[in-house]
Amino acid sequence: MSVGSRPALAWLLALVAVTIFWARRRLRRVKDQFKKGGGIVVDNAIGFWLHRVYQATRNEMYRAFRAHGEDITPEQWTVLIRLWEQDGRPQSELSESTFRDAPTMSRIVDGMETRGLLERRPDPDDGRVRLVYLTRQGRALEKKLVPVAQKLVATMVDGIDERALVTTRSTLRKMFENLGG
Repeated sequence: MSVGSRPALAWLLALVAVTIFWARRRLRRVKDQFKKGGGIVVDNAIGFWLHRVYQATRNEMYRAFRAHGEDITPEQWTVLIRLWEQDGRPQSELSESTFRDAPTMSRIVDGMETRGLLERRPDPDDGRVRLVYLTRQGRALEKKLVPVAQKLVATMVDGIDERALVTTRSTLRKMFENLGG
């Protein structure tokens, strides 16, 4: 599967790639993030590097999108990706698939609707449910912004072996499962 065919996967893969890069370079043993007798060695903590990579990626993505004339946040980006995959999703499904709570998703969708990127329509099978659809403007962003994301991902994974990326993704999934995800 190419990076361009699944932007959401590409985003996660990039985060994972940087994580494994630092894990291999900076961590001899995972447990070395704790000092004997107590305390934490922050520069060796997995969570510290995950957060740093997340923040750096988030900041760079926002900057790159703005440089291309689009004021799209990373949260809005994930909604766009999910709707490019399948348009006309219930808002609750968008919340689940982007790991956002309902109030947060409502604010994200409200803002995107105000900007003309998407619209809510009643579900023909259940009048209580509102389905979220991309507008023409929202669909057009795919051709404009996916290449920007591809370039960012290529920069992030430059020099990282594909096997390391696969291992990192698998490891992070297992960590997520271990935490009840």
